[in-house]
Amino acid sequence: MLHYRHSGSNEQKSIVLLHAAGFDGRIWTRSAELLSGFNCICPDLPGHGKSEGVPFTDFDDASDRVAELIESLDPKRVHLAGLSLGSYVGFRLLVRHPHLVESAIFSGFQHNPIPASVFIRAIMHASTWMMNSKRNREKMARSMGVSDTKLISQASGRSNASSRTMRKIGSLALDFDASPELSHVATRTLVVAGEKEHPAILASLSAFQAAMPNCTSRLVPGLGHGWIANDNELFAETLRAWTEQQPLPDRLAEITQG
Repeated sequence: MLHYRHSGSNEQKSIVLLHAAGFDGRIWTRSAELLSGFNCICPDLPGHGKSEGVPFTDFDDASDRVAELIESLDPKRVHLAGLSLGSYVGFRLLVRHPHLVESAIFSGFQHNPIPASVFIRAIMHASTWMMNSKRNREKMARSMGVSDTKLISQASGRSNASSRTMRKIGSLALDFDASPELSHVATRTLVVAGEKEHPAILASLSAFQAAMPNCTSRLVPGLGHGWIANDNELFAETLRAWTEQQPLPDRLAEITQG
């Protein structure tokens, strides 16, 4: 079973928050504080944090593990939010366990594979070893907008995820292909990306919105992959509005279909 942190009770709306690679459920601490009145459930995904004993194999297995956790806690249907790794896992959860989720917000993932040469894959493979360095991990945390760099490491000082886990996630993310499933995912879903995101992720916003029957896409002007950590207040406002089916914050720009 995955380790998790939570605030609130099953009498409140439950929100499952899925973290980015290299972090763990603690990355949502500030968001959970801003989402008072909700039951915030923040798992450590397989291979991360206090769930490091649960091997990370692929996005499907990780989504099944999250589903198992949700079912063990026995809340009403949950709302789901994911960042980067959490979005890949969360999307597969919508495909494999749609009955568990009432609505979802995802950020930082694309709808089809990202072309990458052997050279680029080799660079990515080599860069994962940098996660063994606390200094490099903290640099990564700051690049994601995370001001509390302790969140990128365990209390012992070790990394939250091994180099092997990070390599596997990176390879799976490059090859991720949601396109065959898009038209079948009926869950009300909001897909968001920072304006400074990877071009493939930006290009996917319109694809998600066009192909998924109940999908809306939005852009966060001026921010990048880590916009949620850069502006926790905007994320909390967005999540609250989406779960309560209220108008989204004006700061989020609409996506024009091409």
